[in-house]
Amino acid sequence: MSASTAAFPAFQRVAILDSVTESTYPARFRLSRHVHRSAYLCFVRKGGFTEQHGRCVETYDRSACVFRPPNDEHANEFPDAGAVCVNVDIGDSLLDRLRELGLGDRRFAVQSPFIQQLRGRLEYELAAPDDLSGMIVESLVTEIMVFASRRRKDSHVRRHWVEKAQRMIEADFTEPLSLARIARAVGVHPVHLSRQFRASHGCTVGDSIRQVRVAFAREQLTATDAPIAHIALTAGFSDQSQLTRTFRRVTGTTPAAYRAERR
Repeated sequence: MSASTAAFPAFQRVAILDSVTESTYPARFRLSRHVHRSAYLCFVRKGGFTEQHGRCVETYDRSACVFRPPNDEHANEFPDAGAVCVNVDIGDSLLDRLRELGLGDRRFAVQSPFIQQLRGRLEYELAAPDDLSGMIVESLVTEIMVFASRRRKDSHVRRHWVEKAQRMIEADFTEPLSLARIARAVGVHPVHLSRQFRASHGCTVGDSIRQVRVAFAREQLTATDAPIAHIALTAGFSDQSQLTRTFRRVTGTTPAAYRAERR
């Protein structure tokens, strides 16, 4: 492992168990690109750091747990507060068992109250280690790996039905659409769809329907000579006045003024 430390002292590393070390990094400390031979979990105990891996740059604070597979190249930079991190090495035998479960080949970072609970259990174990501590730490590692894997799968499923909802909006925007109808079509509860759709798209389901309808109306106003009332009905609005209100809300102008400006 190589490090670029400028004028700062080297970080301090203390072994707690054979597989567990605690590292203290001073303020504005930098580690240039490096790799670790073994896989390991990194818990941020105090402070935080920024990590570059590939083209990605991510920042982790004391609620984070990062898994790095063997020989995962990365660089780190520590802010003014520095950081204290606890690293748990994952031996080859444990890594082989994890891989049999489909785990251990992909880096990940998780930030969750559940992870903080597991970190608390780890710290409690490390405060007074005994001959069973190694087994308990291995159990905690496995629990974290399984939790992260399930969370990734859940995230993939959520992306699938959120995008399915968006495709339905884009295909059926001229029809009477409601949150309940879309939720039934994608197979989730309306409240769950509402929350996850906003998290994914930055807007509500209703906002998305409105935006798609207005986009269609804008195209029709520019490309055709159809009456505005006809465009309103074709776009899924109940009448021209509803189109006008929504159009002004989204674009800041009326359909008639928009058409005149484009002509």
